[in-house]
This record gives sequence, structure tokens and C-alpha cells, in this order.
Amino acid sequence: MKLSHLLFGFVVLLFTSCNSESSNENSDVSSTNEATIKVPTTVGDLGIPDGKYSLTKEKPSINWTAKKISGSGHSGIIPVSKGKFKVENGVITKGLVSFNMNGFEATDIDGDSKENFDNHLKDEDFFDVDKYPEATLSFNSSSINKDGIKTLSCTLDMHGIAVDYDIPFKLKEQKLPQGGMGYNITGEFFMDRTKHELTYGSGSFFDNLGDKAINDDVLISFTFLAL
Repeated sequence: MKLSHLLFGFVVLLFTSCNSESSNENSDVSSTNEATIKVPTTVGDLGIPDGKYSLTKEKPSINWTAKKISGSGHSGIIPVSKGKFKVENGVITKGLVSFNMNGFEATDIDGDSKENFDNHLKDEDFFDVDKYPEATLSFNSSSINKDGIKTLSCTLDMHGIAVDYDIPFKLKEQKLPQGGMGYNITGEFFMDRTKHELTYGSGSFFDNLGDKAINDDVLISFTFLAL
């Protein structure tokens, strides 16, 4: 009897121990699954976390290229005074970049030619910077298509006229010299200057300009670093 009692007790102990280990294992799995669900790593389609971002003053670049019908032309820069945007659920929902139109200039010429050209750009024939010293680019939304092409829907307010544009852009993470990470944003688009009532030298508005006619479309390219 004593031997049978000992054997029975051993079996009960072994069974209880196995159930306890199985329960602990299931508890660990359940705990791990719960932790995974509670701490998701979600980044939106843009590949940039949600939050508010500012454009740094380190080498922000807005470049323009304007050409005549003949093919000759000039290129230059537009200084950026400030910029910021917001990302929500992986989408740019709003933002604003301001440009100092008094700093609008050509960079492919110098000397008296540059001074005369820049002054002409700033007078009433073109940007009339005394009346319109600032231009702004407002971000309305962003999207990404099935091919991975990112597009920014925005409004450019220049020369007192606001015009909507859809601008393709690229965004990639960039390590900062001082440590940490930022986001490099680049893109380009054609601005129809006549939609902003910048009609000087336009063959769409004036006759008999010949090879002095200036294209309506101006190529705008940009590079920003966002933090």
C-alpha cells in the first residue's frame, strides 16, 4: 500500500508540474503578443514619422531657370526665409514656405549685366517686389501612387496671385553633421508665370516678339532639409 501511494503521488506531482510549465509557456506567449500589439512601429507612406517639422536654414535652395523661345536664358535663386509642415497619419496635411522676393536674383551672370537684370526682375515689369516683397508656398496635402511617386498638392501665392500646383518630390533620411537625423526633400516643377500675371515678353499675350519671346513656363527646383 505504501508503495502504491508513493507511485500515485509521483504521477500526480509529475502531471501538475507539466501543466504548470505549459501554463507558464502560454502566459509568456500571450504576454509577448500583447506587448507587440501595444507598441506598433507605424510609419506613414511618406517614410517619415508623424509630427511637426521645420525647414533648416542650412542650404535651403530654390532655383529657377527661365528661357526664351530661342533657347537662351538665365538661372538663379529665390531665398527662403522660413518653412514648416505637419505630418499626420503618414500624410503632409499642412505647411508653409516663405520666399524673400527682394533676394530674387540671377546667378549665371555678374557685373553690370547682373545688376541691370536683377533690377529689371524686381521692378513692375516682373515681380514688383516693392508691392509684393514675399511669396508663399502653402502645403495642402500629399499623396503617393502605386509606383511610389510622392506628390505634394500646394498653392503658390506669387505676385499677389495664388495658383494650385501638384509637385512630385522625393524624401529621404539624412544624417546630420551635428548628430541625429533629418529629412532631405527635393523636387521640381514648371511654374506658369502668366497665371501669376507675370506676362512680360510672353508670346501668349504679345505679338511680333520673335526670338525675344520668353517661355511662359519657368522651371523651379528645390532642396530642403527638415528637422
